[in-house]
Amino acid sequence: MPDSFLVALWVVTPMVLLMAVGAGVRKAGLMDRPTMRKVDKLTFRLFMPVLLFKNIYETDLSQHFDLREVLFALAALLALFAFALLVPPRLVKGPAQAASIGQAIVRSNYILFGISVAQSIYGEGNTGPVALLGAIVVPLTNAMSVVILELGRSGQAGAGQIFRSILKNPMVVAALAALALMALPFRIPALLWSVIRDIAGVTTTISFISLGVSLDLGEARANRRLLTLGVVLRMVLVPLIFLPISVALGFRGPTLCALLVLFAAPAAVASYPMAVAMGADGPLSGQLVCVTTVVSVFTMFCFTFLFRALGFL
Repeated sequence: MPDSFLVALWVVTPMVLLMAVGAGVRKAGLMDRPTMRKVDKLTFRLFMPVLLFKNIYETDLSQHFDLREVLFALAALLALFAFALLVPPRLVKGPAQAASIGQAIVRSNYILFGISVAQSIYGEGNTGPVALLGAIVVPLTNAMSVVILELGRSGQAGAGQIFRSILKNPMVVAALAALALMALPFRIPALLWSVIRDIAGVTTTISFISLGVSLDLGEARANRRLLTLGVVLRMVLVPLIFLPISVALGFRGPTLCALLVLFAAPAAVASYPMAVAMGADGPLSGQLVCVTTVVSVFTMFCFTFLFRALGFL
């Protein structure tokens, strides 16, 4: 039991401290929100795609492939996608707000939480199943988000328009590029790979500090009803439905860890700049990212502690 508590604490503490650093940076006047939004844009277009590229490119697809896990994750995401398209528009009047909530439902912060949580529990070099699932679900959830946001913006969107939007998404481009290069008979030169590794290495730090800079719960009061709805759907409903199913299906260890992050992680940091770029409710998306991240400090701790105590992780 003490070991389970320490592991759970080790998972969430770095995230909390980095967000606290961001809050301190803002209060000290070293960085304001408008400047940080430019950093967020750079993170969305450079840092996160490079991190995703690195994670996919380093993954040994043959060694870690678990078809049952992949099929279950795909089925769950398709169910969430249908839910995100149908339910929020019935609960929220504005299509832009419904699109932002729908994106939060399907798009967890897998790219930042996945490797971080897996390394905290299993150590560096033992994150294969998490990286593999990320190689599949991150591009898929990005594509789903494009569809949700396009429909929220116009009420309808042609297949060609959606397809072009998906192909222009930096995360999808990074995933496709990594898979294409993996198929080549040679590896990326060491000098170039060191640059890729260095860029990817700053992503988690910058992203969580950015959240701390942007975090102002006072601004969220005007959106408290929408925020409550989004947080309950993303952080309560989704994990309470799909994590018990994951356990019942027999997933354990790093495989269950990957599903834990997929279903219990907060809304993706990249959903904010993407919502702004595609005409959804950007402030609401940013608030959903901040609030679900704060809530995840508690929920990720509880799930990690529970699953470790039961011997599932």
